[in-house]
Amino acid sequence: MRLFLVAAALGVSACGPISFTTQVAGQGTVAGSPLGALLSTFPSLGSLTNIDFAQNQDFQNNQVTRDMVRTVTVTGLTLRVVTPANADLSFLESLEFSARTSSRDAVFARQPDVAGAATRPPNASVAFELLGVDLAPFVREPSMTLALSGRGRQPAADTTIEVQVALRVEAGLR
Repeated sequence: MRLFLVAAALGVSACGPISFTTQVAGQGTVAGSPLGALLSTFPSLGSLTNIDFAQNQDFQNNQVTRDMVRTVTVTGLTLRVVTPANADLSFLESLEFSARTSSRDAVFARQPDVAGAATRPPNASVAFELLGVDLAPFVREPSMTLALSGRGRQPAADTTIEVQVALRVEAGLR
């Protein structure tokens, strides 16, 4: 009888909504120039291109497939300088983050005043304003990319940046 009750409780909870957090991160290097030319392109951020959430460990641990995803909310997004550690973010004016698939594109976070909002070195960082965009349609796709764009000038030296994105996933049977 006891085993039956445990099995029944597990069966009922498996049908209910599932909620968990996950994080994705990536790094890229902004090419430096002593001339401080306009920054025409931003680096692609390794591990944030062609993301397949079917391969995400938190999805696997929660036995969630992409098609079970109901909503995905960005709960935090931070960009920080990795090297050189003493570099600041004054070379950047504004930044935006977009989610992209082959058929969709949406800006989900921005920082209109990077230099004013950034922390000081070492490892200067800046948080983003989150726009409340539901990323579920992007996460359900076989592949998505989180892309950085914005305005600024090239830093004096090559500068490696790291981005960390925290996500809240709500899933369940459809």
